[in-house]
Amino acid sequence: MAGRRGGIAPFFFLNFLLAVLQALYILSRFKYINQEVPFWFGKHWGEYQLAPKQYLYYIPMLSGGLTFIASLLRYINRLYLRYFDELLSYFVTSINVFLFYSIFFIIQSASLPFPPLVPAKFLLLAPPFILSFLIVYFALPYVIDLAHKKRLVTDPKVHTHPAMILSGPSARGGGLVYALVFLLVSVVFVGINRQFFGIYLSVFMLAILGIMDDYQNTHPLSEFRVLENPFLRLTLLFLCVLPLLVSGSVVSTISIPFNGFMQLDTMKISLGSITVPVISAVLTVIWVVWLMNALSWSNGIDGQYAGVIGISSIFVAILALRFSNIQPIHKSIAVMAAISAGAAFGFTKYTWHPSKIMWGFGAMSAGLVIAALSIIVQTKVLVSVLFILIPFLDALVTFFRRLLQGKNPLTGDRGHLHHLLLDRGWSVQKIARFYWFTAFIFGLIGLLSPEKHLVKLSLTIIGAVGFFIALLNLKSLGQKKMTLRSE
Repeated sequence: MAGRRGGIAPFFFLNFLLAVLQALYILSRFKYINQEVPFWFGKHWGEYQLAPKQYLYYIPMLSGGLTFIASLLRYINRLYLRYFDELLSYFVTSINVFLFYSIFFIIQSASLPFPPLVPAKFLLLAPPFILSFLIVYFALPYVIDLAHKKRLVTDPKVHTHPAMILSGPSARGGGLVYALVFLLVSVVFVGINRQFFGIYLSVFMLAILGIMDDYQNTHPLSEFRVLENPFLRLTLLFLCVLPLLVSGSVVSTISIPFNGFMQLDTMKISLGSITVPVISAVLTVIWVVWLMNALSWSNGIDGQYAGVIGISSIFVAILALRFSNIQPIHKSIAVMAAISAGAAFGFTKYTWHPSKIMWGFGAMSAGLVIAALSIIVQTKVLVSVLFILIPFLDALVTFFRRLLQGKNPLTGDRGHLHHLLLDRGWSVQKIARFYWFTAFIFGLIGLLSPEKHLVKLSLTIIGAVGFFIALLNLKSLGQKKMTLRSE
């Protein structure tokens, strides 16, 4: 019965959100609405059929009431009538969507002209976002079945890893799905040119490397077992980033706190017909590989990675359209970021605890997309860090902690932030929501902060969060030493 009741929560929150959005839409347009409106269907039936505009709030109240009643019926359904919950949920959700449309239609037909709620430039992102989401959402069940047939499944009872926290078998290959969907939808909506081809090729190479790693992880005697070598994996990551450089996607300037900018592309070398800015290229490769690893290292909690990538991609899309004079390149980057967001969010249902599929090493491709698009759209380094602040600082602290412990910094262990939170009694779902929430809050701070305060505010936040993560690590190490001494 507990499992059935647990299924009520997503239905309730979805429909309650619809009711809230209905009320907010009415509130946002209230001053433009005529004093009397053709209530309900929006047809002009004459003044005797008109009603005060305040009556519009009855519709979200009705929507909320239906949601509450349907949730209650599902909760007390002890007869286990077949398909009762599903039919009731689809029926009430359909009614609530219709009520939302009714509000929209009434306001459109009985209002003064008003500015669009969402600027047209952002509405252009909806089709690629929705398409990539739907492809991933409906393709993953088939991918999961195929992975089980091909034995591309990680079972915690069979496969061991110091950082593994799976509660049951989970298919691998999620990173490949993300990469292929991103490439397919990007080619459809954006097309191919030299700069984008570098991103496409790097993403594809990482996807192939990821599925090879997935195979060797689930087939111990595989010839790909050599990929277990962390230095070889790191070398291959650097090679996968090279197409990005050849296409011209490099960091050309960096901002120096309180002292303007430093130009990085002054020193150049020619390789045939290609001119490569040396310092920019080196720093770009190091930065991209670091971000990829920082994100991948934090990908240890069911449901966490999809949210971080999806939210970060949305912020990149918004930043791409922040210019007053938007160029075609800005629109293209925004569309690609929307595709990345849609594909990432498509994983949520299947990677939420307990996960049915893992991103695997192919998750690196999503990290590269975030890093590459941020570079092309000239996002400030501090803003990019804020999008992924928790994974970034967790990776930084983990890297130096392993060095101080005399360990290989590229070898996995059970000392990441999500492990420390688990040790303190947090549930997997709570930790995943924590990563989603912090990605949204810190990204919002980076997006809305005034330019003149951005550096001070960012450094303050980075210092505070970094200190918190380091303190958790020190406490954990102290507890482990006390445990060893007592034994």
